[in-house]
Amino acid sequence: MKNIFTASKVLLPLLVAVALASCNPDRRPDDVLDDKAMASFLSEAYLLESFYAIESNYSYDAMTPEVLSAYDDILARHHVSREDIERSLEYYSKHPDQYAAIQEQARQIVEQQTGADTISASLEDTRLVL
Repeated sequence: MKNIFTASKVLLPLLVAVALASCNPDRRPDDVLDDKAMASFLSEAYLLESFYAIESNYSYDAMTPEVLSAYDDILARHHVSREDIERSLEYYSKHPDQYAAIQEQARQIVEQQTGADTISASLEDTRLVL
């Protein structure tokens, strides 16, 4: 009887700790792109949409079919689906501090790729058309 009580004193706290760790609401689910992958995807998406926005005189509705087609290439390069991106955007919309850091990473990638010193500070206003 004493061994059962001693074992439960050790086992119960361990089980509670495991249960709490697995229920962490801030833990990024496995089916959500990590920060680096999301920033890489966003950097290409921002460049793509910037190009088409300029080409279409900033008419998002006019560029949608072309952008959707071009997104397929970006998705293929990143080995992700639209559903992966949508899930990730949904997750990060609930974690704005993480998303802001990812957008900053994406901005830095764009600056490195384009050689630009600065780009629009309002990346959060950029609309992804998926």
